[in-house]
Amino acid sequence: MGVLNVTPDSFSDGGRFGSIDDVLAAAAEMVTAGAAVIDVGAVSTRPGAAAVDASEEWRRLAGVLPALRAAVDVPLSLDTTRAAVLQRALDLPGGPAVDLVNDVSALEHDDQMGAVVASSRLPVVLMHRRGTPATMQDDPHYDDAPREVAAELSRSVERACAAGIARDDILLDPGIGFGKRTRDNLALLAALPELVALGFRTVLGCSRKSFLGGITGRDVGQREHATTATTVLGALAGVDLVRVHDVAAAVDALAVVHAVQGATRTAL
Repeated sequence: MGVLNVTPDSFSDGGRFGSIDDVLAAAAEMVTAGAAVIDVGAVSTRPGAAAVDASEEWRRLAGVLPALRAAVDVPLSLDTTRAAVLQRALDLPGGPAVDLVNDVSALEHDDQMGAVVASSRLPVVLMHRRGTPATMQDDPHYDDAPREVAAELSRSVERACAAGIARDDILLDPGIGFGKRTRDNLALLAALPELVALGFRTVLGCSRKSFLGGITGRDVGQREHATTATTVLGALAGVDLVRVHDVAAAVDALAVVHAVQGATRTAL
């Protein structure tokens, strides 16, 4: 899943795409590199990010989504927590402009989101987080991050099903870096097989995040090798999608993992 942020302030690529042509060129590069999905977001969810109202979020997306739909032949994911924004994407002329919903609040931010997703019959990513981007890193605390995150994601699944979303349309994301300390992120990565064992398709997003910088001492633009390590961990655990900025690095890493997994061992 290639990350395409049409924002001025995202932590890694904010402000990089100043025109629709820039967005289309970036998307085409990701598809050529092997992206299976392009995830488009118009609101920064980095720690400490200021809120943006729905009208501004849609202003950033209104021209981009139909242009992307016409230009690339892979599914588009919309990274939003707002029902009104999703509805406008669904109502664009020519049919829905997106194929997947990526809600980092797991339907909690907007009490209408579940109903809109259910009526659209699109698959939805429910991501775990505590708090909002503005507050989530103030003082996060877990006694047992994998157990607590799994329990809270299970409640998110119940909320989604109660809204009419089919269980088969739900994907789970542990929310690495969203209201978590480095120790929590590492515990969640170690416990990825337990998340996969819940029986839902799974998404992992570690790309360039600050905990990788804390471990390696690298600035945000120099964390691709560390990101690739998390891609491999996700693949070995059975995760279905990795959400990354550098698609080519992830595709190469996954090719090696899958080749090794498919190898036949001969007796000595």
